[in-house]
Amino acid sequence: MAEPLLRAHLAELGATDAQVTDLSNDELISLAGDLQLRAGLDLDLDDIARAVGCDTNQVRTIYEGLGLRVDDLAGFGDGDVALTSLVVRDTSGIVDTVGPQLLRVAGSTLARLADATVAAYVQDVEHRDHETRDLIAEADQNALASALVRVLGDALPTIFRHHLWSAVRRQRWAQSGVAAPEVVRLAIGFVDLVGFTSLSRFATPADLIATIDDFERRAFEVAHRQGGRIVKSIGDEVMIAADDARTVAAIALELIESIGADPSVAPRGGVSAGDVLFRLGDYYGSVVNLASRLTAEAVPGEVLTDQPLADSPGMSVQPAGRRSLKGFSEPVAAWSVESAS
Repeated sequence: MAEPLLRAHLAELGATDAQVTDLSNDELISLAGDLQLRAGLDLDLDDIARAVGCDTNQVRTIYEGLGLRVDDLAGFGDGDVALTSLVVRDTSGIVDTVGPQLLRVAGSTLARLADATVAAYVQDVEHRDHETRDLIAEADQNALASALVRVLGDALPTIFRHHLWSAVRRQRWAQSGVAAPEVVRLAIGFVDLVGFTSLSRFATPADLIATIDDFERRAFEVAHRQGGRIVKSIGDEVMIAADDARTVAAIALELIESIGADPSVAPRGGVSAGDVLFRLGDYYGSVVNLASRLTAEAVPGEVLTDQPLADSPGMSVQPAGRRSLKGFSEPVAAWSVESAS
């Protein structure tokens, strides 16, 4: 398709002459999506400050707290006015107490979501065959993808509210009988892929991405079905949490079994439970460290646990010897989990 037709099409989508000047075909196609993402962002920092009745630097501080480079943004809209007003005019003391922490967590979480969205489009949707290109169709595809992302963004408050409801109930159960507000009583597990580092030396980027995507998809599905959840994924490893050790062990065993036929990677796991430090959506402490160290000690296809969990109802285990683990002064008795039901 000739470039002039593409420029004319972008004008129909709302592009100005200045916006399309000196752009290549690929840049023009990207502009179609940019127009959607910029829609309604007609304000600057000074506009928000005037609307809220605060100093411009206060507005900048809020957005920098979210991890955003303010001067690189496309602009601001009515939602930014509402957010800034909520933060600036808060009289409850909540914003001053936990606001900076929540802004940091929200910013980093949404940045990861944004990166994942872009990666999904670039790797799975974007047109790659430069010999048989329909430039206008590509521009429309880019614009449609950006419009759909805006719809997803509008739905995030609803999704977050549902997750918050679930998180409150998890916290109430996990802190029942626990005195310190920083502690919850949970089971923690890890599953990682032995051999992924070696695989990364000769596999193509597409194959590596496919391996990780499949691993994370399986982990999410298995954890949800078994009543646990994936706290986070760290490359070729996932962190699992649930109310009890049996559930975490069952998740790890099923996940390992589901991947077992793949000759390029060999999954293994480790499980522990007890009082865990809880902060900003992540878990820390000796229980977490023990689960991680046991994972590193397990052979491919195996899930290791420690003595207290070996006696848990529904766990079938075999002794796996005493292990000298990094960070633990005494050798730890390990048990290989055969089943968890």
